[in-house]
Amino acid sequence: AEVFGTLISPIVQSQCVNCHVAGGVSGNTRLVFVTDDDADHVTTNFSVLETFLEEVEDGGELILNKVQGVGHGGGIQLAAGTDEYSNMERFVGLLDGEAVAPVAITPANLFDGVQMASRRNILRRAAIIFAGRIPTEEEYAALRGADAAEFRSVIRGLMQGPGFHEFLISGANDRLLTDRRGGILGADGFLARFDNEYVRLCERAVTSRDEADWRRWERDIQFGARRAPLELIAHVVESGLSYETILTADYIMANPMTARAYGAATVFDDPTNPREFKPSGIAEYFRNDETKVFGEVKTMMCGPSIVDVGALDTVYPHAGLLNTKVFLQRYPTTATNRNRARSRWTYYHFLGLDVEKSASRTTDPVALADTNNPTMNNPACTVCHSVLDPVAGAFQNYGDTGWYRDQWGGMDSLDGLYKQGDHLAELRSINARSWEERETVSVVAWLSEGDHTVALATRSEHNIHVDHLTIRGADGDVVTRVELEESQDEECGSAWTGNTYELVHCPLVVPVQVSHGGEYTVETEAYVGYEYADVPGQPASLAIWAPYDLVYQEGDTWYRDMREPGFAGELAPNPENTLPWLAEKIVGDKRFAEAAVKFWWPAIMGAQVVEPPAEGDVNFDGRLLASNAQSAEVARLAEGFSRGFRDGRRYDLKDLLTELVLSRWFRADVLTGADPVRVVALGGAGARRLLTPEEL
Repeated sequence: AEVFGTLISPIVQSQCVNCHVAGGVSGNTRLVFVTDDDADHVTTNFSVLETFLEEVEDGGELILNKVQGVGHGGGIQLAAGTDEYSNMERFVGLLDGEAVAPVAITPANLFDGVQMASRRNILRRAAIIFAGRIPTEEEYAALRGADAAEFRSVIRGLMQGPGFHEFLISGANDRLLTDRRGGILGADGFLARFDNEYVRLCERAVTSRDEADWRRWERDIQFGARRAPLELIAHVVESGLSYETILTADYIMANPMTARAYGAATVFDDPTNPREFKPSGIAEYFRNDETKVFGEVKTMMCGPSIVDVGALDTVYPHAGLLNTKVFLQRYPTTATNRNRARSRWTYYHFLGLDVEKSASRTTDPVALADTNNPTMNNPACTVCHSVLDPVAGAFQNYGDTGWYRDQWGGMDSLDGLYKQGDHLAELRSINARSWEERETVSVVAWLSEGDHTVALATRSEHNIHVDHLTIRGADGDVVTRVELEESQDEECGSAWTGNTYELVHCPLVVPVQVSHGGEYTVETEAYVGYEYADVPGQPASLAIWAPYDLVYQEGDTWYRDMREPGFAGELAPNPENTLPWLAEKIVGDKRFAEAAVKFWWPAIMGAQVVEPPAEGDVNFDGRLLASNAQSAEVARLAEGFSRGFRDGRRYDLKDLLTELVLSRWFRADVLTGADPVRVVALGGAGARRLLTPEEL
């Protein structure tokens, strides 16, 4: 207990309780601690660990693997070889009653016996990566007698010119995957200059039967749109700006063609060069409503021009690359996804968190059976959605294809069916074959005040008898009851002896009314009547359509049945510019620096940062050691990046790239000795890789 209080409790409070607390992301696991707000937190948390080790076979080994990231949604917390890991190792050994074998090779001594490459070879490899060429004689000469600072200067000096620009573009695109062919901008009414130029060139092409000018313009303007996020990253780095600007820039990179489409007054050196990019802005963006006037369609394939842009002029809220249309289109959304893909990849690229791996996901059908908004209420779902959904909400103003407030009326980007209220069909199995055996079936509905309709229909080769339709309030009391035998829709079925209605061909639509909005239960009693010859004895299927009117209210910009837009427990203050707000929060998070290191690591090393292996994986020990060692290196580089290497500027990517090249993971050349764990762990060291087609 004394060792726990002195050495382990601080680890629990600084790291474990971020997730492993009641109501936390890992609040449903076997390790749930209390925070230091509890006066007895040391005793309580000691008891939690003690019980775990008593009840779980090989619990000590499991904990030590978990803190190293093995099967752990929280990733690596304690790397082997650190003082904190050694303390945890000692504590587990004392509590488990067994001595834990010390780790022979740690990140600290992993490179013992490894011969590093010569400076000449390092320079050559760096020049090929950064400049797309071999070093000049002058660059080689600069190595003679150079101290460490001068060597860094030589490496950093490679970061200029067209070759370095191409390195930045390709390195960023290998992660974002946004530079792809296909239409990014479309004639959807939001960019009047784009729409009108498209129509003009299209009509001229149809008249002249020569599409060359139209297709050239289309190619160049789409190129400008799709390269915007990559060119922003290159501009930030080459201009010596803080790397934070890739998310916080209040402008968009554009070539001459896209700048004109945006209505920007950007001055270009060569207005005809589609590969010249400069900071611009979306100066003319007009949302769609009845005040916008379209012209006559002269040619069907060209569409209408815009005669009057309307009243919904927009001050476009730039948020760096996050709301470039190609980024939003690369990670599209749907009526049910609701920006969750955009949230997932924002976390992945800019905070280094893979939400899909951040917690174990059950496949237990019982745990996943509920339908009461599980992403809000089911712990098996909220473990991820409590993190994912607030950031999804920060993308609230962007529709399926990335336009800002794209719904008619220009006030939001919410799905149309959600705003109108939809009818959800739910199926219920019916086994009863007589009035005496009749079954009560029900669905939950959200009804606003006023009139509604509910529909019943058979969805199998059976006729189904249904008795009255009952609406019950949340307290179970009957609100209204409709006697169905009074229905006269002979096309779909008919009233039947015994006060029931027989469903035959199509839905029976039943009007209902409630005096106030809320959750209701729609209920009926049913049994199977006539059966067709090929389905005797099989269950019948009854479909019930009930209104889903719960949520939307005039003026809403986000879904009321989801978590509010925000980040890390903080709510976004202004629904009009939640994405710029999110960008500021992300760059202020300490994980942003680590994510930047992981983002650029593959461009230098030729492979992604090693993830902790799963239990039972081949070469487990070596891969775990590599993961620990690279995690420590990422943390070291991130610390320097966020504070400034050697008193340099904060978030200077050229400095980070220099340090990556000078790290032991890049410089490693020859391994002496044949320890199998070390051989596996250093399998990716030395950054040897095949050249890409672009580099060749």
